[in-house]
Amino acid sequence: MSPLARIEWRAVGTTCSAAATTTFGQEAAAQLALTAAQDEVAACERELSRFDPGSGLSRLNAAAGDWVQIGPRLREALRLALRAREETAGRFDPTVLPALVAAGYDRSFDLLEERPAERADGWHRGASIEVDEQRCLARIEAGAAVDLGGIGKGYAAGRALDAMFEIAPRIRGGLVDLGGDIAVRGDAPGGGPWRIAVADPRRPGETLAILALAAGGVATSGRDARRFGPHRSLHHLIDPETGESALAGPLTVTAVAPDAAQAEAAATTLAIASLTEAETFVTVRPELSALYVPHSGPPIPLGRPPFEPQRFVVKAA
Repeated sequence: MSPLARIEWRAVGTTCSAAATTTFGQEAAAQLALTAAQDEVAACERELSRFDPGSGLSRLNAAAGDWVQIGPRLREALRLALRAREETAGRFDPTVLPALVAAGYDRSFDLLEERPAERADGWHRGASIEVDEQRCLARIEAGAAVDLGGIGKGYAAGRALDAMFEIAPRIRGGLVDLGGDIAVRGDAPGGGPWRIAVADPRRPGETLAILALAAGGVATSGRDARRFGPHRSLHHLIDPETGESALAGPLTVTAVAPDAAQAEAAATTLAIASLTEAETFVTVRPELSALYVPHSGPPIPLGRPPFEPQRFVVKAA
């Protein structure tokens, strides 16, 4: 059995962890890998956080309408967000930030204060984002603002995993988990795939399913946890069609994709989709799979989620 080295810390507004599988005698390399993962997450947060006024993203938002010099991580994250917006026909839209702020999500979740939601005057879906790849410049439409929260965490998880293998190529496997945005590669301790538990949103503390994944990304999105506003009536999943907290969609959805950023974009899209829309979305994208958990009734696998045999549990709601 291969030993496992693990680290846990707080970053990007959530609890983060990284783990490395190595052989006996390579424990020092595993520790180097974990430190590299932690450092990479910190570097991503410095560029991508909307809550840090000094971040690259905050500077870009503050200068809306003008070209701004950006770092390579922000450039890449913007490129991924734009691709996701195109591939989802706008159901994933990184420019919903003004609507999100108007709803009341105007600061880190643990600092939110209860206040009535407002209308996002002047906001519209699909605001322009331009990226000059060669010169590392970006410009967003005047009056617009970008949020890279979810896809930024997925992107950071993937980069952190890459950093682990770059500095310690002899580790047998690695995992990075940024508050549920998970990237894995290689062998888990004892060999075989990594086993990732999917929590049951209706029964805190219980596991609904276990995913067995050798490589790729996992992300969960839903309206069961991050609620705010009067009587906790609002959630952070903004429907770009309305600019308000989405009405349609499951309680939670867990998406599996080739990488964590893609999984996050898929989870965000499916989290505001009806079951019929979600089934269509996954059917035409064979690289994706998901577990769609409605507000009542049994959970519904979409595509072919990599469930561990006998560990997908269906219970009456």
